Amino acid sequence: MAIKSRLPIPLPHKSSYELPLRETSSVGGNFTVTATLNKLEDILEWQEGHCEFEYGYYRFIDHPALVKIQEGLRQHYQVHHCLVYASFKTAVMEVLDYLLLAKPQMTVKIVSDLDEHSPFSIKNSLSGLRTNLNYTSPDRLAVLEPFSKNKDELLVIAVREPLEFIGTHMEFLENLKKLRVSVTVISDHFPQDHWPEKLIKFWVLPLNTDPGSIQGGAVLSSADRQIAELKELRKQRGPILSSRNAAYFLGETFAFSMADEEKLIRYFCDLEHARYGFLFASGMQAIAVLLSMLRKPNKAQVVVIGLLYTDTYALLTYGKQRSGPVENVFLTMEEVDQLEQVISEETALIITETITNPLNSVPDLDKIARVAKAHDIPLVVDNTIATPLNCNPLVLGADYVVHSTTKFFNGANDHGGGLIVLNDVSAAERIQTYQHQWDNGLSPLEGTVLWGHIQDFETRMERFHTNALQVAEFLQQHPAVEKVYFNSIPTHRTYATAQRLLKGVGSLLSYTLKENTLEGLRKFYDADLSPIIKAPSLGSDQTLLCPYTLLAHYHEPEEQLAELGLPRYLIRIAVGSETNIRPVIEALDQALNGIR
Repeated sequence: MAIKSRLPIPLPHKSSYELPLRETSSVGGNFTVTATLNKLEDILEWQEGHCEFEYGYYRFIDHPALVKIQEGLRQHYQVHHCLVYASFKTAVMEVLDYLLLAKPQMTVKIVSDLDEHSPFSIKNSLSGLRTNLNYTSPDRLAVLEPFSKNKDELLVIAVREPLEFIGTHMEFLENLKKLRVSVTVISDHFPQDHWPEKLIKFWVLPLNTDPGSIQGGAVLSSADRQIAELKELRKQRGPILSSRNAAYFLGETFAFSMADEEKLIRYFCDLEHARYGFLFASGMQAIAVLLSMLRKPNKAQVVVIGLLYTDTYALLTYGKQRSGPVENVFLTMEEVDQLEQVISEETALIITETITNPLNSVPDLDKIARVAKAHDIPLVVDNTIATPLNCNPLVLGADYVVHSTTKFFNGANDHGGGLIVLNDVSAAERIQTYQHQWDNGLSPLEGTVLWGHIQDFETRMERFHTNALQVAEFLQQHPAVEKVYFNSIPTHRTYATAQRLLKGVGSLLSYTLKENTLEGLRKFYDADLSPIIKAPSLGSDQTLLCPYTLLAHYHEPEEQLAELGLPRYLIRIAVGSETNIRPVIEALDQALNGIR
Protein backbone atom coordinates (compact mmCIF):
# COMPACT_ATOMS: atom_id res chain seq x y z
CA MET A 1 0.00 0.00 0.00
CA ALA A 2 1.45 3.39 -0.98
CA ILE A 3 2.00 5.90 1.82
CA LYS A 4 0.93 9.44 1.08
CA SER A 5 3.46 12.12 1.99
CA ARG A 6 2.43 14.72 4.57
CA LEU A 7 4.61 17.29 2.79
CA PRO A 8 2.75 19.50 0.29
CA ILE A 9 5.26 18.76 -2.48
CA PRO A 10 5.93 15.82 -4.81
CA LEU A 11 8.78 13.63 -3.54
CA PRO A 12 11.04 11.37 -5.60
CA HIS A 13 10.25 7.66 -5.53
CA LYS A 14 13.92 6.88 -4.95
CA SER A 15 16.66 8.83 -3.22
CA SER A 16 19.41 9.97 -5.57
CA TYR A 17 23.12 10.16 -4.76
CA GLU A 18 25.88 12.18 -6.44
CA LEU A 19 28.53 9.45 -6.13
CA PRO A 20 28.41 5.66 -6.64
CA LEU A 21 26.43 4.05 -3.83
CA ARG A 22 28.33 1.45 -1.79
CA GLU A 23 26.08 -1.20 -0.28
CA THR A 24 25.82 -1.14 3.49
CA SER A 25 23.37 -2.98 5.72
CA SER A 26 21.43 -1.28 8.49
CA VAL A 27 22.20 -2.60 11.96
CA GLY A 28 19.18 -1.37 13.91
CA GLY A 29 16.35 -1.96 11.46
CA ASN A 30 14.53 0.70 9.45
CA PHE A 31 15.66 3.51 11.74
CA THR A 32 19.26 2.44 12.18
CA VAL A 33 21.86 4.84 13.56
CA THR A 34 24.75 2.78 12.16
CA ALA A 35 25.51 0.28 9.41
CA THR A 36 27.87 -2.51 8.47
CA LEU A 37 31.16 -1.62 6.77
CA ASN A 38 32.19 -5.07 5.62
CA LYS A 39 35.48 -4.37 3.86
CA LEU A 40 38.31 -2.00 4.72
CA GLU A 41 38.36 -0.82 1.10
CA ASP A 42 34.80 0.47 1.51
CA ILE A 43 35.97 2.75 4.34
CA LEU A 44 39.02 3.98 2.41
CA GLU A 45 36.95 4.70 -0.72
CA TRP A 46 34.39 6.65 1.33
CA GLN A 47 37.07 8.66 3.14
CA GLU A 48 38.66 9.54 -0.21
CA GLY A 49 35.29 10.80 -1.47
CA HIS A 50 34.87 8.13 -4.16
CA CYS A 51 31.55 6.65 -2.96
CA GLU A 52 28.55 7.20 -0.69
CA PHE A 53 26.87 4.92 1.84
CA GLU A 54 23.12 4.37 1.95
CA TYR A 55 23.23 3.78 5.71
CA GLY A 56 25.80 4.78 8.32
CA TYR A 57 26.29 6.51 11.66
CA TYR A 58 23.38 8.93 11.71
CA ARG A 59 25.24 12.23 12.12
CA PHE A 60 27.65 11.35 9.30
CA ILE A 61 25.38 9.59 6.79
CA ASP A 62 21.89 10.94 6.15
CA HIS A 63 19.22 8.27 6.55
CA PRO A 64 17.42 7.41 3.25
CA ALA A 65 14.25 9.09 4.55
CA LEU A 66 16.16 12.34 5.11
CA VAL A 67 17.78 12.04 1.69
CA LYS A 68 14.35 11.57 0.10
CA ILE A 69 12.92 14.70 1.73
CA GLN A 70 16.00 16.77 0.92
CA GLU A 71 16.04 15.59 -2.69
CA GLY A 72 12.30 16.19 -3.10
CA LEU A 73 12.52 19.75 -1.80
CA ARG A 74 15.64 20.42 -3.84
CA GLN A 75 14.03 19.24 -7.07
CA HIS A 76 10.70 20.93 -6.40
CA TYR A 77 12.23 24.35 -5.77
CA GLN A 78 14.97 23.91 -8.39
CA VAL A 79 17.82 24.75 -6.02
CA HIS A 80 21.18 23.08 -5.62
CA HIS A 81 20.82 22.00 -1.99
CA CYS A 82 18.48 21.23 0.89
CA LEU A 83 19.37 20.41 4.51
CA VAL A 84 16.79 19.25 7.06
CA TYR A 85 17.01 19.94 10.79
CA ALA A 86 15.38 18.86 14.06
CA SER A 87 12.91 21.77 13.94
CA PHE A 88 12.08 25.01 12.15
CA LYS A 89 13.68 27.16 14.86
CA THR A 90 16.78 24.97 14.86
CA ALA A 91 17.14 25.47 11.11
CA VAL A 92 16.70 29.25 11.48
CA MET A 93 19.19 29.51 14.32
CA GLU A 94 21.80 27.27 12.70
CA VAL A 95 21.77 29.38 9.52
CA LEU A 96 21.88 32.75 11.27
CA ASP A 97 24.44 31.60 13.82
CA TYR A 98 26.62 30.42 10.94
CA LEU A 99 26.28 33.72 9.07
CA LEU A 100 27.03 35.79 12.17
CA LEU A 101 30.03 33.62 13.03
CA ALA A 102 31.56 34.19 9.60
CA LYS A 103 31.27 37.97 10.05
CA PRO A 104 30.94 38.87 13.75
CA GLN A 105 30.54 42.60 13.02
CA MET A 106 27.68 42.00 10.59
CA THR A 107 24.72 44.36 10.85
CA VAL A 108 21.41 42.43 10.99
CA LYS A 109 18.24 44.02 9.63
CA ILE A 110 14.94 42.18 9.89
CA VAL A 111 11.72 42.81 7.98
CA SER A 112 8.85 41.01 9.70
CA ASP A 113 5.08 41.17 10.03
CA LEU A 114 4.76 38.02 12.20
CA ASP A 115 3.13 38.36 15.61
CA GLU A 116 5.89 37.80 18.19
CA HIS A 117 3.56 35.35 19.99
CA SER A 118 3.28 33.22 16.85
CA PRO A 119 4.98 29.82 17.20
CA PHE A 120 6.96 30.74 14.07
CA SER A 121 8.08 34.16 15.28
CA ILE A 122 11.86 34.35 15.47
CA LYS A 123 12.17 37.47 17.62
CA ASN A 124 12.67 35.71 20.95
CA SER A 125 15.06 33.20 19.41
CA LEU A 126 17.19 35.83 17.68
CA SER A 127 17.64 37.73 20.94
CA GLY A 128 19.84 34.80 21.99
CA LEU A 129 22.20 35.52 19.10
CA ARG A 130 22.17 39.31 19.04
CA THR A 131 20.57 42.06 21.07
CA ASN A 132 21.21 44.91 18.60
CA LEU A 133 18.79 43.79 15.88
CA ASN A 134 17.13 46.33 13.59
CA TYR A 135 13.44 45.40 13.06
CA THR A 136 10.94 46.98 10.71
CA SER A 137 7.64 46.01 9.07
CA PRO A 138 7.25 45.53 5.29
CA ASP A 139 5.33 48.79 4.91
CA ARG A 140 8.13 50.71 6.62
CA LEU A 141 10.99 49.29 4.58
CA ALA A 142 12.03 52.78 3.54
CA VAL A 143 12.98 53.72 7.12
CA LEU A 144 15.73 51.08 7.23
CA GLU A 145 19.18 52.59 7.29
CA PRO A 146 20.51 52.38 3.71
CA PHE A 147 22.60 49.33 2.88
CA SER A 148 26.23 49.89 1.99
CA LYS A 149 28.83 47.99 0.00
CA ASN A 150 31.41 48.93 2.63
CA LYS A 151 29.68 47.13 5.53
CA ASP A 152 28.91 43.48 6.29
CA GLU A 153 25.12 43.35 6.32
CA LEU A 154 22.40 40.72 6.48
CA LEU A 155 18.73 41.15 5.62
CA VAL A 156 16.28 38.67 7.13
CA ILE A 157 12.80 38.56 5.57
CA ALA A 158 10.25 36.97 7.92
CA VAL A 159 6.83 37.82 6.52
CA ARG A 160 3.50 36.04 6.03
CA GLU A 161 3.62 36.24 2.22
CA PRO A 162 7.31 36.11 1.25
CA LEU A 163 6.76 35.58 -2.48
CA GLU A 164 4.45 38.59 -2.62
CA PHE A 165 7.07 40.63 -0.74
CA ILE A 166 9.82 39.49 -3.11
CA GLY A 167 7.71 40.32 -6.18
CA THR A 168 6.89 43.78 -4.86
CA HIS A 169 10.50 44.58 -3.90
CA MET A 170 12.40 42.89 -6.73
CA GLU A 171 14.37 46.03 -7.61
CA PHE A 172 15.34 46.51 -3.96
CA LEU A 173 16.58 42.91 -3.71
CA GLU A 174 18.50 43.12 -6.98
CA ASN A 175 20.28 46.19 -5.62
CA LEU A 176 21.18 44.26 -2.44
CA LYS A 177 22.73 41.54 -4.61
CA LYS A 178 24.95 44.16 -6.27
CA LEU A 179 25.97 45.36 -2.79
CA ARG A 180 26.73 41.71 -1.80
CA VAL A 181 24.23 41.79 1.05
CA SER A 182 23.19 38.31 2.24
CA VAL A 183 19.41 37.81 2.19
CA THR A 184 17.69 35.03 4.15
CA VAL A 185 13.96 34.32 3.95
CA ILE A 186 12.23 32.75 6.95
CA SER A 187 8.75 31.55 6.06
CA ASP A 188 6.14 29.70 8.12
CA HIS A 189 4.75 27.89 5.08
CA PHE A 190 5.85 26.25 1.85
CA PRO A 191 6.05 28.60 -1.12
CA GLN A 192 3.89 27.21 -3.91
CA ASP A 193 6.11 28.34 -6.73
CA HIS A 194 9.75 28.52 -7.65
CA TRP A 195 11.52 31.39 -5.92
CA PRO A 196 14.44 33.56 -7.17
CA GLU A 197 17.33 31.74 -5.48
CA LYS A 198 19.87 34.05 -7.14
CA LEU A 199 18.57 36.89 -4.98
CA ILE A 200 18.03 34.84 -1.81
CA LYS A 201 20.97 33.11 -0.08
CA PHE A 202 18.87 30.87 2.19
CA TRP A 203 15.17 30.05 2.45
CA VAL A 204 14.21 28.45 5.80
CA LEU A 205 10.84 26.79 6.30
CA PRO A 206 9.08 24.35 8.66
CA LEU A 207 8.22 20.80 7.61
CA ASN A 208 5.07 21.05 9.73
CA THR A 209 3.06 24.18 10.50
CA ASP A 210 1.29 22.56 13.49
CA PRO A 211 3.49 23.53 16.50
CA GLY A 212 1.96 20.80 18.66
CA SER A 213 2.91 17.98 16.33
CA ILE A 214 6.08 16.33 15.02
CA GLN A 215 8.63 18.99 14.06
CA GLY A 216 11.24 19.54 11.39
CA GLY A 217 12.83 22.38 9.45
CA ALA A 218 14.52 22.77 6.07
CA VAL A 219 17.10 25.12 4.57
CA LEU A 220 17.05 25.64 0.79
CA SER A 221 19.96 27.26 -1.02
CA SER A 222 22.08 27.32 -4.16
CA ALA A 223 25.12 28.60 -2.25
CA ASP A 224 27.41 25.59 -2.69
CA ARG A 225 30.22 26.53 -0.29
CA GLN A 226 27.97 27.79 2.49
CA ILE A 227 25.74 24.70 2.38
CA ALA A 228 28.82 22.44 2.48
CA GLU A 229 29.98 24.27 5.62
CA LEU A 230 26.50 24.16 7.16
CA LYS A 231 26.34 20.42 6.51
CA GLU A 232 29.67 19.92 8.27
CA LEU A 233 28.42 21.98 11.22
CA ARG A 234 25.21 19.95 11.35
CA LYS A 235 27.32 16.79 11.59
CA GLN A 236 29.44 18.25 14.40
CA ARG A 237 26.68 19.96 16.38
CA GLY A 238 24.10 17.22 15.84
CA PRO A 239 20.78 19.12 15.36
CA ILE A 240 19.72 16.66 12.68
CA LEU A 241 16.16 15.62 11.89
CA SER A 242 15.28 12.26 13.40
CA SER A 243 14.84 9.51 10.79
CA ARG A 244 11.50 8.71 12.45
CA ASN A 245 10.38 12.32 12.04
CA ALA A 246 11.46 12.10 8.40
CA ALA A 247 9.41 8.91 7.93
CA TYR A 248 6.45 10.65 9.59
CA PHE A 249 6.64 13.46 7.03
CA LEU A 250 6.75 10.82 4.30
CA GLY A 251 3.45 9.40 5.57
CA GLU A 252 4.34 6.70 8.12
CA THR A 253 2.25 6.44 11.28
CA PHE A 254 3.80 6.07 14.76
CA ALA A 255 2.51 5.45 18.26
CA PHE A 256 4.17 7.74 20.78
CA SER A 257 3.60 9.47 24.10
CA MET A 258 4.61 13.04 24.99
CA ALA A 259 4.80 11.88 28.63
CA ASP A 260 7.78 9.62 27.89
CA GLU A 261 10.16 12.60 27.95
CA GLU A 262 9.15 13.49 31.51
CA LYS A 263 9.53 9.87 32.63
CA LEU A 264 12.96 9.61 30.98
CA ILE A 265 14.23 12.79 32.61
CA ARG A 266 13.07 11.61 36.05
CA TYR A 267 14.77 8.25 35.49
CA PHE A 268 18.07 9.76 34.33
CA CYS A 269 18.11 12.32 37.15
CA ASP A 270 17.63 9.56 39.71
CA LEU A 271 20.51 7.55 38.19
CA GLU A 272 22.86 10.55 38.12
CA HIS A 273 21.76 12.09 41.45
CA ALA A 274 20.69 15.21 39.55
CA ARG A 275 17.86 17.71 40.06
CA TYR A 276 17.40 18.78 36.44
CA GLY A 277 17.63 17.07 33.06
CA PHE A 278 17.23 18.06 29.42
CA LEU A 279 16.95 15.81 26.36
CA PHE A 280 18.36 16.78 22.96
CA ALA A 281 18.42 15.60 19.35
CA SER A 282 21.90 14.05 19.85
CA GLY A 283 24.75 13.83 22.32
CA MET A 284 26.78 16.31 20.25
CA GLN A 285 23.86 18.75 20.35
CA ALA A 286 23.97 18.57 24.15
CA ILE A 287 27.71 19.32 24.14
CA ALA A 288 27.24 22.12 21.59
CA VAL A 289 24.63 23.73 23.86
CA LEU A 290 26.99 23.75 26.84
CA LEU A 291 29.91 25.11 24.83
CA SER A 292 27.72 27.89 23.40
CA MET A 293 26.22 28.70 26.78
CA LEU A 294 29.38 28.71 28.90
CA ARG A 295 31.80 30.55 26.61
CA LYS A 296 31.79 34.32 26.33
CA PRO A 297 33.89 36.64 24.13
CA ASN A 298 36.12 37.62 27.06
CA LYS A 299 36.05 34.17 28.68
CA ALA A 300 36.26 31.62 25.90
CA GLN A 301 39.14 29.28 26.69
CA VAL A 302 38.36 25.59 27.15
CA VAL A 303 40.67 23.27 29.06
CA VAL A 304 40.45 19.72 27.70
CA ILE A 305 41.66 16.75 29.74
CA GLY A 306 42.35 13.53 27.88
CA LEU A 307 41.32 12.45 24.41
CA LEU A 308 37.82 13.64 23.53
CA TYR A 309 35.46 12.50 20.81
CA THR A 310 36.62 13.84 17.44
CA ASP A 311 33.62 16.12 16.81
CA THR A 312 34.05 17.74 20.22
CA TYR A 313 37.47 18.89 18.98
CA ALA A 314 35.83 20.24 15.84
CA LEU A 315 33.34 22.21 17.94
CA LEU A 316 36.18 23.74 19.92
CA THR A 317 37.68 24.97 16.65
CA TYR A 318 34.28 26.38 15.68
CA GLY A 319 34.04 28.12 19.03
CA LYS A 320 37.52 29.58 18.62
CA GLN A 321 36.34 31.33 15.44
CA ARG A 322 33.44 32.75 17.42
CA SER A 323 35.42 34.02 20.39
CA GLY A 324 38.60 35.30 18.78
CA PRO A 325 42.25 34.29 19.16
CA VAL A 326 41.89 32.40 22.45
CA GLU A 327 43.99 29.25 22.62
CA ASN A 328 42.35 26.20 24.13
CA VAL A 329 44.51 24.05 26.42
CA PHE A 330 44.86 20.29 25.98
CA LEU A 331 46.21 18.21 28.86
CA THR A 332 46.97 14.50 28.82
CA MET A 333 46.06 12.26 31.73
CA GLU A 334 49.65 12.52 32.94
CA GLU A 335 49.42 16.34 32.96
CA VAL A 336 46.42 16.74 35.27
CA ASP A 337 48.74 18.11 37.97
CA GLN A 338 49.35 21.09 35.66
CA LEU A 339 45.66 22.03 35.59
CA GLU A 340 45.95 24.81 38.16
CA GLN A 341 48.86 26.37 36.27
CA VAL A 342 47.07 26.52 32.89
CA ILE A 343 43.82 28.02 34.19
CA SER A 344 43.49 31.74 33.48
CA GLU A 345 40.90 34.52 33.64
CA GLU A 346 39.93 33.52 30.11
CA THR A 347 39.05 29.92 31.07
CA ALA A 348 35.34 29.28 30.51
CA LEU A 349 35.12 25.58 31.34
CA ILE A 350 36.98 22.32 31.82
CA ILE A 351 35.77 19.30 29.85
CA THR A 352 36.65 15.61 30.02
CA GLU A 353 35.11 12.15 29.68
CA THR A 354 34.67 9.65 32.50
CA ILE A 355 36.13 6.95 30.25
CA THR A 356 37.76 8.31 27.11
CA ASN A 357 37.05 7.05 23.61
CA PRO A 358 38.86 5.04 22.26
CA LEU A 359 41.87 4.67 24.60
CA ASN A 360 39.78 3.95 27.70
CA SER A 361 41.58 6.32 30.07
CA VAL A 362 39.94 7.48 33.30
CA PRO A 363 40.72 11.03 34.49
CA ASP A 364 41.06 11.80 38.19
CA LEU A 365 37.68 13.51 38.53
CA ASP A 366 38.13 14.13 42.26
CA LYS A 367 41.29 16.16 41.69
CA ILE A 368 39.94 17.97 38.62
CA ALA A 369 36.71 18.93 40.40
CA ARG A 370 38.61 20.35 43.41
CA VAL A 371 40.67 22.61 41.15
CA ALA A 372 37.61 23.64 39.15
CA LYS A 373 35.67 24.55 42.31
CA ALA A 374 38.62 26.51 43.72
CA HIS A 375 38.66 28.69 40.60
CA ASP A 376 34.85 28.77 40.11
CA ILE A 377 35.13 27.18 36.67
CA PRO A 378 32.39 24.81 35.43
CA LEU A 379 33.41 21.18 34.95
CA VAL A 380 31.66 19.31 32.11
CA VAL A 381 31.94 15.51 32.05
CA ASP A 382 30.76 13.22 29.25
CA ASN A 383 29.61 10.10 31.10
CA THR A 384 28.39 8.16 28.03
CA ILE A 385 30.90 5.31 28.12
CA ALA A 386 30.91 4.82 31.90
CA THR A 387 27.12 5.29 32.34
CA PRO A 388 25.63 6.31 35.74
CA LEU A 389 25.82 2.70 36.94
CA ASN A 390 29.63 2.93 36.95
CA CYS A 391 30.21 6.54 37.92
CA ASN A 392 28.29 9.64 39.03
CA PRO A 393 30.40 12.68 38.12
CA LEU A 394 27.98 15.13 39.78
CA VAL A 395 28.62 13.41 43.09
CA LEU A 396 32.36 13.74 42.45
CA GLY A 397 32.07 17.50 41.86
CA ALA A 398 31.18 17.96 38.18
CA ASP A 399 28.73 20.76 37.28
CA TYR A 400 27.29 19.29 34.09
CA VAL A 401 27.08 15.68 32.93
CA VAL A 402 26.42 14.82 29.28
CA HIS A 403 25.28 11.56 27.68
CA SER A 404 24.60 10.26 24.21
CA THR A 405 21.40 8.31 24.84
CA THR A 406 22.05 6.63 21.48
CA LYS A 407 24.57 4.32 23.14
CA PHE A 408 24.21 2.18 26.30
CA PHE A 409 20.87 3.59 27.45
CA ASN A 410 19.19 2.49 24.21
CA GLY A 411 21.43 -0.36 23.09
CA ALA A 412 19.50 -1.30 19.94
CA ASN A 413 21.13 0.98 17.30
CA ASP A 414 17.75 2.46 16.42
CA HIS A 415 17.58 5.74 18.37
CA GLY A 416 19.46 9.04 18.40
CA GLY A 417 19.46 11.46 21.32
CA GLY A 418 21.41 13.35 23.95
CA LEU A 419 21.10 14.37 27.59
CA ILE A 420 22.38 17.01 30.05
CA VAL A 421 21.86 16.59 33.81
CA LEU A 422 22.84 19.07 36.52
CA ASN A 423 21.95 20.41 39.98
CA ASP A 424 22.25 24.19 39.73
CA VAL A 425 18.88 25.92 39.31
CA SER A 426 20.16 29.06 37.55
CA ALA A 427 22.17 26.99 35.06
CA ALA A 428 19.10 24.82 34.44
CA GLU A 429 17.04 27.93 33.69
CA ARG A 430 19.65 29.05 31.15
CA ILE A 431 19.57 25.67 29.40
CA GLN A 432 15.78 25.75 29.38
CA THR A 433 15.82 29.21 27.75
CA TYR A 434 18.41 28.09 25.22
CA GLN A 435 16.42 24.98 24.37
CA HIS A 436 13.26 27.05 23.89
CA GLN A 437 15.06 29.51 21.60
CA TRP A 438 16.58 26.77 19.44
CA ASP A 439 13.80 24.15 19.78
CA ASN A 440 16.44 21.39 19.70
CA GLY A 441 14.88 18.91 22.10
CA LEU A 442 14.43 15.18 21.59
CA SER A 443 11.73 14.10 19.16
CA PRO A 444 8.79 12.46 21.00
CA LEU A 445 9.08 9.58 18.52
CA GLU A 446 12.66 9.00 19.68
CA GLY A 447 11.67 9.45 23.32
CA THR A 448 9.11 6.66 23.11
CA VAL A 449 11.66 4.27 21.58
CA LEU A 450 14.23 5.15 24.25
CA TRP A 451 11.71 4.65 27.06
CA GLY A 452 10.98 1.17 25.74
CA HIS A 453 14.66 0.17 25.63
CA ILE A 454 15.65 1.70 28.98
CA GLN A 455 13.58 -0.81 30.90
CA ASP A 456 16.32 -3.48 30.89
CA PHE A 457 19.30 -1.10 30.86
CA GLU A 458 20.61 -2.11 34.29
CA THR A 459 20.40 -5.82 33.52
CA ARG A 460 22.20 -5.33 30.20
CA MET A 461 25.01 -3.38 31.89
CA GLU A 462 25.90 -6.37 34.06
CA ARG A 463 26.49 -8.43 30.91
CA PHE A 464 28.41 -5.58 29.24
CA HIS A 465 30.93 -5.64 32.11
CA THR A 466 31.33 -9.40 32.26
CA ASN A 467 31.67 -9.76 28.49
CA ALA A 468 34.21 -6.95 28.14
CA LEU A 469 36.46 -8.43 30.81
CA GLN A 470 36.50 -11.77 29.00
CA VAL A 471 37.27 -10.19 25.62
CA ALA A 472 40.02 -7.99 27.09
CA GLU A 473 41.65 -10.97 28.79
CA PHE A 474 41.55 -12.96 25.54
CA LEU A 475 43.05 -10.15 23.45
CA GLN A 476 45.78 -9.44 25.96
CA GLN A 477 46.98 -13.04 25.76
CA HIS A 478 46.75 -13.45 21.97
CA PRO A 479 50.15 -13.52 20.21
CA ALA A 480 48.89 -11.47 17.23
CA VAL A 481 47.89 -8.54 19.48
CA GLU A 482 50.46 -5.87 20.32
CA LYS A 483 48.64 -3.75 22.91
CA VAL A 484 45.21 -3.61 24.54
CA TYR A 485 43.75 -0.32 25.83
CA PHE A 486 41.39 -1.16 28.68
CA ASN A 487 41.33 0.39 32.15
CA SER A 488 40.79 -2.93 33.96
CA ILE A 489 44.28 -4.13 32.90
CA PRO A 490 46.87 -3.41 35.65
CA THR A 491 49.36 -2.06 33.09
CA HIS A 492 46.90 0.57 31.80
CA ARG A 493 48.09 4.08 32.68
CA THR A 494 44.88 4.95 34.56
CA TYR A 495 44.25 1.54 36.15
CA ALA A 496 44.57 2.85 39.73
CA THR A 497 42.21 5.78 39.07
CA ALA A 498 39.68 3.47 37.42
CA GLN A 499 39.77 1.11 40.38
CA ARG A 500 39.12 4.02 42.73
CA LEU A 501 36.39 5.87 40.81
CA LEU A 502 34.53 3.28 38.77
CA LYS A 503 32.04 0.69 39.98
CA GLY A 504 32.30 -1.15 36.65
CA VAL A 505 34.69 -1.24 33.69
CA GLY A 506 32.35 -0.39 30.81
CA SER A 507 32.59 -2.39 27.59
CA LEU A 508 34.65 -0.31 25.17
CA LEU A 509 38.24 -1.33 24.46
CA SER A 510 40.81 -0.88 21.71
CA TYR A 511 43.89 -2.75 20.54
CA THR A 512 46.65 -2.79 17.96
CA LEU A 513 48.06 -5.71 16.01
CA LYS A 514 51.67 -6.82 15.98
CA GLU A 515 51.45 -6.51 12.20
CA ASN A 516 50.73 -2.81 12.66
CA THR A 517 50.31 -1.91 8.97
CA LEU A 518 47.44 -1.18 6.62
CA GLU A 519 47.79 -4.66 5.11
CA GLY A 520 47.84 -6.28 8.54
CA LEU A 521 44.67 -4.40 9.45
CA ARG A 522 43.09 -5.34 6.12
CA LYS A 523 43.76 -9.06 6.61
CA PHE A 524 42.16 -8.97 10.04
CA TYR A 525 39.24 -6.66 9.24
CA ASP A 526 38.27 -8.33 5.95
CA ALA A 527 38.05 -11.76 7.59
CA ASP A 528 34.71 -13.29 8.51
CA LEU A 529 34.11 -11.88 11.99
CA SER A 530 30.48 -12.89 12.42
CA PRO A 531 28.70 -12.68 14.84
CA ILE A 532 30.67 -9.45 15.42
CA ILE A 533 29.19 -6.58 13.40
CA LYS A 534 31.69 -4.41 11.54
CA ALA A 535 30.18 -1.00 12.29
CA PRO A 536 30.91 2.23 14.18
CA SER A 537 29.05 3.26 17.36
CA LEU A 538 29.20 1.72 20.83
CA GLY A 539 26.97 0.71 23.71
CA SER A 540 25.15 -1.69 21.40
CA ASP A 541 23.66 -4.92 22.70
CA GLN A 542 25.51 -6.59 19.81
CA THR A 543 29.31 -6.43 19.64
CA LEU A 544 30.53 -3.81 17.14
CA LEU A 545 34.04 -3.45 15.73
CA CYS A 546 35.66 -0.74 13.59
CA PRO A 547 39.08 0.66 12.56
CA TYR A 548 38.56 3.69 14.78
CA THR A 549 41.36 6.00 13.67
CA LEU A 550 40.70 5.41 9.97
CA LEU A 551 37.07 6.38 10.55
CA ALA A 552 37.44 9.30 12.96
CA HIS A 553 40.90 10.74 12.14
CA TYR A 554 41.59 9.57 8.59
CA HIS A 555 42.94 12.90 7.30
CA GLU A 556 45.05 13.74 10.37
CA PRO A 557 48.84 13.80 9.79
CA GLU A 558 51.05 11.37 11.70
CA GLU A 559 52.43 14.05 14.03
CA GLN A 560 48.93 15.02 15.15
CA LEU A 561 47.98 11.39 15.76
CA ALA A 562 51.17 11.04 17.80
CA GLU A 563 50.16 14.04 19.94
CA LEU A 564 46.78 12.41 20.56
CA GLY A 565 48.43 9.05 21.28
CA LEU A 566 46.32 7.40 18.57
CA PRO A 567 47.84 4.56 16.51
CA ARG A 568 46.69 4.92 12.88
CA TYR A 569 45.62 1.27 12.65
CA LEU A 570 43.90 1.11 16.02
CA ILE A 571 40.94 -1.29 16.23
CA ARG A 572 38.06 -0.45 18.55
CA ILE A 573 35.71 -3.14 19.79
CA ALA A 574 32.52 -2.18 21.58
CA VAL A 575 31.64 -5.41 23.35
CA GLY A 576 27.92 -6.14 23.46
CA SER A 577 25.63 -7.56 26.12
CA GLU A 578 25.20 -10.96 24.47
CA THR A 579 24.11 -13.73 26.83
CA ASN A 580 26.89 -15.92 25.38
CA ILE A 581 30.14 -14.10 24.50
CA ARG A 582 32.04 -17.22 23.40
CA PRO A 583 31.11 -16.91 19.68
CA VAL A 584 32.54 -13.37 19.69
CA ILE A 585 35.83 -14.53 21.19
CA GLU A 586 36.02 -17.45 18.77
CA ALA A 587 35.52 -15.12 15.79
CA LEU A 588 38.30 -12.84 17.04
CA ASP A 589 40.58 -15.81 17.57
CA GLN A 590 40.02 -17.14 14.05
CA ALA A 591 40.62 -13.73 12.42
CA LEU A 592 43.73 -13.05 14.51
CA ASN A 593 45.17 -16.47 13.73
CA GLY A 594 44.77 -15.66 10.05
CA ILE A 595 47.37 -12.86 10.22
CA ARG A 596 50.04 -14.64 12.29
